[in-house]
Amino acid sequence: MRNVLRVPLAAAAALLLLAIGASATRQLSGGAVSIALAVPVIVWLGLETPVIEGAIGAVIVGVLLDAAAGGPGGLLTFLAVLVFVGVRAGAGPFDARSTLGFAVLSGAATLAMGFGAIVLLRYVSPPAAEPGWSLLGRVAIESVLTALAAPPVRFVLDRVLVPANRDQPGILL
Repeated sequence: MRNVLRVPLAAAAALLLLAIGASATRQLSGGAVSIALAVPVIVWLGLETPVIEGAIGAVIVGVLLDAAAGGPGGLLTFLAVLVFVGVRAGAGPFDARSTLGFAVLSGAATLAMGFGAIVLLRYVSPPAAEPGWSLLGRVAIESVLTALAAPPVRFVLDRVLVPANRDQPGILL
């Protein structure tokens, strides 16, 4: 029964982190530089959940990202699932469960989502409305800020979501 709680709790955590990230972006930089606090949730799902459960969680977080961004529907959902698959495939070569590994993976996931969004929007937009390559600098800053914020996010996710998966309550893992 407790396995069922991880995806809804991850979605609630992503929604809360979206709100915190939007507030921090507005208060600290006036919107000039953003921080993607929900992306570490996708990375955490890729590291800590089974494939189907994590993919469903990545879709839900992607839908929340789409709703918060106000861009074309499905863009960030698609990229969130790609990031989830990339985390599942790429976490093996290094210790992604360490603090530094999680931060690097979260930063790389943010960079991949931002770059993917620019490429896909340039592909489907008319030439007069396509995003410029100059946005890559902003995406790079966003990925560094997200990487710096990822370890505390993971700490909270581990304390809140891992107990929801314990088979025997009262035994610490």
